[in-house]
Amino acid sequence: MKTWAMLLFLLIVVAGCQSTAWERRGVTSAQLVSDTSDCREAARGGRLEVQDTISGRSTLLLPVSELDRPAFAACMRQRGYVRGSID
Repeated sequence: MKTWAMLLFLLIVVAGCQSTAWERRGVTSAQLVSDTSDCREAARGGRLEVQDTISGRSTLLLPVSELDRPAFAACMRQRGYVRGSID
């Protein structure tokens, strides 16, 4: 039983060490950075937060920005990129 637990633990650790990257043949570093930046901007859903106080006042908080990961992935695929794995 200990062997299986250790094996499972090592499998999880190894899987967590891999990161994914977007790749496209013939793309320059500058183009990759530009495309990634454009897709991040397009997939960023910003919204304003308003906080109401007990006194009845409303306070506008800084915009909250969230990355829509499926929209980002779709944008990168549309530009010809595929997800690769970097060890």
